[in-house]
Amino acid sequence: MKPVGEHVEVEAPLNEVVRHLYCIQTTADFEKMIQHLSPNLEMMLVFNFGKPVRVSFADNGFDGLEIKTVSVVGPLRKMFNYEVLPATDVIAVVFNTYGFYRLFQWPMDAISGDELVDPDALLGVTGFHALWESLQKLETLDERILLLKEYGQAFIQDADQASAPLLNGISYFENPSIQPVRAIAMDSALSERTIQLRFKKYLGYSPKELLRFLRFKKVINNILSQESSEVDWYGLIDEFGYHDQSHLIKDFHLYLGTTPQKFVREILGKEFCVSKEGKYYSSPSA
Repeated sequence: MKPVGEHVEVEAPLNEVVRHLYCIQTTADFEKMIQHLSPNLEMMLVFNFGKPVRVSFADNGFDGLEIKTVSVVGPLRKMFNYEVLPATDVIAVVFNTYGFYRLFQWPMDAISGDELVDPDALLGVTGFHALWESLQKLETLDERILLLKEYGQAFIQDADQASAPLLNGISYFENPSIQPVRAIAMDSALSERTIQLRFKKYLGYSPKELLRFLRFKKVINNILSQESSEVDWYGLIDEFGYHDQSHLIKDFHLYLGTTPQKFVREILGKEFCVSKEGKYYSSPSA
């Protein structure tokens, strides 16, 4: 499915923390649509310059959550739904793993991930709404992108050395024959408990949660890659190591808020997309 917006790449050194910018600008006669973004445990900083954008998580309907000016979203554990209207004008800053912490130095385990957060209230500053006002005054998207890049480069922090073992060991999570936390602990001469605590601080989730998510991401990518609309559910259960059908259903409820059958019937192929490929364990773009 072709994205409704466009991805804008960022240059070094900002690309160490920001995966890309995702920009949506629609015309006045655009036909309203709802987009469904598959979870990827990512952080986003969303600037909205048009009408309030209604959003929801999982399979919930729109019930009052709106991005009016600027909001933090993430770590994205559940499917993120958002309404695209005529004259929509949005820029989403999508962060790499550890990127949000590195830029803002805020403990990631203090953010729930299933709500909209005012970044000024989160960080105890006034700069983000001031930045939104500056961006709103600019006439072109290119000018806004340039200002966002300049802002990011001005505030980027050096990588915390305590995070290095986590990032260096991310590849262990893709190898089912390795216990990743133990391997990272051995490589870094740290305790497994220390590794677990650093995951929560720097990334916002536990190693166990990451393992569970990565397995489910492979299931979704497998379904997306199939040409047939008939899904071999028992084949997926066997291939990706689920105990039984109920085990797989639990993950669909956790990440998408729906059943496997309803996902295929009502969401798959209907404005459902995954994040553009980035560093570490990002999903490929749809």
